[in-house]
Amino acid sequence: MEQEPIENLIVIHPNILRKFMRHGKDFSNLIALYSFYLYHAKQQKTNKPLTTDEFTRKGMNWAIDRVKRIKKILKEMKLIEVVQYRKYYYVHLFFIYSKKKLDEIFGNHTETEALAPKKPKEKKSKPKTTTPPLLKLWFDYCDKNKISYGKSNISYWESQLKNRLTIDQQQAIYNAINKKWKNFYMVSTKESKYQKFLGKSLMMEKDCDTLLDIGYYHKKYIYQFKNIKVTTKAPPQELFNRYGYTKTDVKTAPIVSQVKEKIMGMVKRF
Repeated sequence: MEQEPIENLIVIHPNILRKFMRHGKDFSNLIALYSFYLYHAKQQKTNKPLTTDEFTRKGMNWAIDRVKRIKKILKEMKLIEVVQYRKYYYVHLFFIYSKKKLDEIFGNHTETEALAPKKPKEKKSKPKTTTPPLLKLWFDYCDKNKISYGKSNISYWESQLKNRLTIDQQQAIYNAINKKWKNFYMVSTKESKYQKFLGKSLMMEKDCDTLLDIGYYHKKYIYQFKNIKVTTKAPPQELFNRYGYTKTDVKTAPIVSQVKEKIMGMVKRF
């Protein structure tokens, strides 16, 4: 047996029903009158149906005093208001579901589908993206100082920081925050004092192979190499002048030069 589609559904939100329950004996009266207004709103295809007190009295088969009393409660609850247009008085319903909203709730409008519980949609887990600490610091500064920014700003800032040394990022962001700017400015790689040290190595007690990044925390430089992290107060220029070498020119590494001098000294003795 095929079921007829349900049309012109009358839907009352649970919160409204709970408010009606607080009125005790008038609970059923409130539901009846509110449903009457909703029904004629659907029939007239508007949220301001023309439903006069006399029309309501006849339709509900109520006494006129009863209509006015329940209508007054609905107005006090701010569910309806009476609006005059020319010589007619319309009932404006503040909360009414549109056909589009009902389609979202009940799908195809069949009774079985409306009553059947819907299966929860499986949420696709999005890959978690973590904001770099310095960029997060900048966002916090902007929020605190009510500096507005959008997606284009975020994309630009991310591109500015991409593949740049931590120390260059720090200088740009800290400088902007201290001067209360609305944007930070990165120096170019050519103007950077630290970019030239990338890829170089140090020959110390342990071989520090290929510099990848430089940071600055608590008055100390943090050098990240491929194989080790070095923390020291020595600035890059001093450190690399003393211990630095490149893989393409291993002969100039300090330790190799020292060994070569010792060997040449021993040869001269003989």
